[in-house]
Amino acid sequence: MKKLITFLKTRKKALIISIIYVGIGTLAVCSIGGSDLFYGEWSLYALILTFPVTIISFGYRFAETNYLIPVLIIQFVMFLITFLILSFLIKKKSTDDFDAQKVKK
Repeated sequence: MKKLITFLKTRKKALIISIIYVGIGTLAVCSIGGSDLFYGEWSLYALILTFPVTIISFGYRFAETNYLIPVLIIQFVMFLITFLILSFLIKKKSTDDFDAQKVKK
């Protein structure tokens, strides 16, 4: 458990970005039906903005409009993938910056 907490603390920026990005996409996918609570024109713009993480759940929601649990499961998997990719990219960039500062001295 301590390893998980340490892992999340060292990648806090990637975690926050992933939560916001995938969260907006999830809310948009859950709001595209006419009878949905947050239905509106904004959901189209949010879907376009979050297209890479919502394409699969949008396809499922388009085919089956009544059930949201599978959409939430798909979005959770997308959150994990997004978090891991961002944590790798952000960690690699900060490591490169650290090495560049080390060389300057």
